[in-house]
Amino acid sequence: MKMNNFNKIALSFSLLLAVLILNVNDLSSQEMCIGSGSSQKRGVKDGYLYELWNQNSQGTACMTLGTGALFSGYWNGIENYLARRGLGYNQTQEHQEIGRFEATYNCNYNPSSATGNSYLSIYGWTVEPLIEYYIIEDWRNWIPSMSAGSTKKGTLTVDGGVYDIYVNTRVNQPSIKGTKTFEQYFSIRREKRTSGTIDISAHFDKWESLGLEMGKMYEVAFVVEGYKSNGSFEFTELDVSVSKVPVNIKEEEDLSQNFSVYSKPNSGSVSINFHDSFLNGSVKIFNALGKVVFSEENINSQSIMVSSLSRGLYFVNVNSDRQNCTNKFLVN
Repeated sequence: MKMNNFNKIALSFSLLLAVLILNVNDLSSQEMCIGSGSSQKRGVKDGYLYELWNQNSQGTACMTLGTGALFSGYWNGIENYLARRGLGYNQTQEHQEIGRFEATYNCNYNPSSATGNSYLSIYGWTVEPLIEYYIIEDWRNWIPSMSAGSTKKGTLTVDGGVYDIYVNTRVNQPSIKGTKTFEQYFSIRREKRTSGTIDISAHFDKWESLGLEMGKMYEVAFVVEGYKSNGSFEFTELDVSVSKVPVNIKEEEDLSQNFSVYSKPNSGSVSINFHDSFLNGSVKIFNALGKVVFSEENINSQSIMVSSLSRGLYFVNVNSDRQNCTNKFLVN
């Protein structure tokens, strides 16, 4: 069958478009694997911390970074595998000072159930005191509550489920501060799930009400771990976020009408629009690591433009004598 010139041009354009789409997809994801001679890869992409760990560099341990907070991975023949992604902090503030933490996720979680074990959980550390913590959503074969040294402290009902709370002590084990002795806190969901919303701060609050001290924040992340097992996972939805609790606000006020952020695609610029109640107040923009990247005092306009922001997740805080609010936005 002969094609006329128009059909040839249309076909050529379709092929070119397909190649461009494939190239864009390649640029938006980044796979890394740990081979011999290394055990850890760490960094920041799109404003989110990431870490891949393979104890003793055994077997195959890989992780792929997607856009935003998304990530996926697989492992087999390993001793210990860990892949995580989330928000990092500079160990100067406790969780209440930072805000309210929450995660929304959907994960295709496929660990091998034949051997070893695996977790799907919120994960992180604090310092002063040094604490390693987990909010376990799904698991295979073994969980810390089965350890002879673990102690049950209570339960928490939240997000449509019941979590059992346990504490365990690790003696002279690897940590973010080298080999140390530290406590681990666990909230373990009774009814496993691989998607939903997690009120992370509700667990922090409950642990503290039970006398389990939280220190200054180092990290709040989503993690997949494997021990002497095989498996794979892929997050199709993932958002780990923090927001300030507004203060001095009348209950009937609608905050959504007071403060909004618009990020112009592919420009690095952001427009921040204020209700007049914020006039003469201040605005600060933080990146995902908590560093101030923009600051302005004595706001005298109901709209300001911020430019030259690199790609990633940001938090903007506006503060006046009437209210203090924080919103998040993503620069593409």
